[in-house]
Amino acid sequence: METISYWLSVIEPKTITMKTGCLLGIFLLFFNLINCQIIDNKIQGYYQAESDSNMYSFFDFDGNGKVNIAGLGTGDYFTKGDSLIVYPDKSIFKFIVKGKTLTGVSKWVGNKAWVRKDTTTTNNRKDAALSQNKAALLFEYYKLTDSAKTLDFMLDEKINNSHTEKISLLCNKGLGKACLDYFGILLIQDQGLGSLLKPEKSTKAKSPNKEIIALGNKIIAQGELEGYTVLGSYYYILGDQKKAEELWNTGADKGSQKSAMALFQLEIGQ
Repeated sequence: METISYWLSVIEPKTITMKTGCLLGIFLLFFNLINCQIIDNKIQGYYQAESDSNMYSFFDFDGNGKVNIAGLGTGDYFTKGDSLIVYPDKSIFKFIVKGKTLTGVSKWVGNKAWVRKDTTTTNNRKDAALSQNKAALLFEYYKLTDSAKTLDFMLDEKINNSHTEKISLLCNKGLGKACLDYFGILLIQDQGLGSLLKPEKSTKAKSPNKEIIALGNKIIAQGELEGYTVLGSYYYILGDQKKAEELWNTGADKGSQKSAMALFQLEIGQ
């Protein structure tokens, strides 16, 4: 910026010709382009905690918007400049990326560091344009929700309709995380919050909602493993335990820790 200020100071207003103005405009445009913060998700590899006291021992990024969070589950992520945003589930982690080090700057990860190690992690980035579009959609989601939880929007009637419409739009554009949120919104609208907390005591009608089932299958088709989890949970609420177990088993076999946990809870609850 000091360079720009210098050139502006030495050019007298009366001497600025159309040609000079055009050249200055091109320079300013070029300056902005080289300093813009690109949104992407190409960060890839295994980042190990510097200290054993870290709550999360590692983050393993696939170069395509998915991250294994200390073996506890899979999250979504994107980068914007040197900022890294990770969604573990309904929360959010924020980091600064510098070289091979991630430094946490938000709740749960604040003032902690993770360093990239040699890794054989598979890079799932097959199409750079598609990957970058996925990152851009997640950034739109970030601007829409920020640190607020989806449940807050579901229960706030004043903003529910507007939020739901925007989440649905992001889902239709192909953002799996938005589809999972939209699935939760439709589920609460259909069954009520109480029936979700204690499905065995639900007094709501339990006939299948075709829209919810279609959305669950859409999430699965997008390659989101948690589609198996949420759709299985819906069938469980409906009283179809066999179908629920079938979906959870498929999800668990494909690597969904949440589906595996649902099966475990079902087993110990019997």
